[in-house]
Amino acid sequence: MIRIGSQLTFCSPERILKRSFVELDEQDTISGIFSLENGIVESAQTLFYDGILSAEIVSLKQNIIWKQNENSLKDFQYYDFSEIHSFEEIFKTDKPLVLDFGTNSPAKINNILPYLTRALDSFSIFDIIVACSYYPSLLLGKTAGLIERNKAKLILWENVDLIQKRLTIDTSIRQIN
Repeated sequence: MIRIGSQLTFCSPERILKRSFVELDEQDTISGIFSLENGIVESAQTLFYDGILSAEIVSLKQNIIWKQNENSLKDFQYYDFSEIHSFEEIFKTDKPLVLDFGTNSPAKINNILPYLTRALDSFSIFDIIVACSYYPSLLLGKTAGLIERNKAKLILWENVDLIQKRLTIDTSIRQIN
């Protein structure tokens, strides 16, 4: 078992935990998600990180299954950042935002993130996590978010403005497990 903790854990849009940890077994299956706010004492084996934990980033563009169902994007505000070289400000609409980096590689995504800080200024960090992790998973028919008894690749969002809940020019991601 491994326990990974952070200031915030994004399980789903309805479940964002403060001071919590995710417990994973040897197969990267989530065996539990616990808030330290509820009186649970932090274990000595917990790796604690500064930032926000979330499920992995999902690229619709990378999925063959997706290419057969592209018409379901009509209900979303979709942006493909794998082919855009200049980023203009993106404004909120009544449609849910979906961000596609064309990859799930943290190194490649980290090359794009600093340029998106200004473009995504009207969105919270949670809106952004939903847009590149949660909604793409739902669109692919996969389990979205962090849920017990599901396999997970954890992403740590670092150098986020945790007070304003915004991206910064220094925001980066890395895979934890």
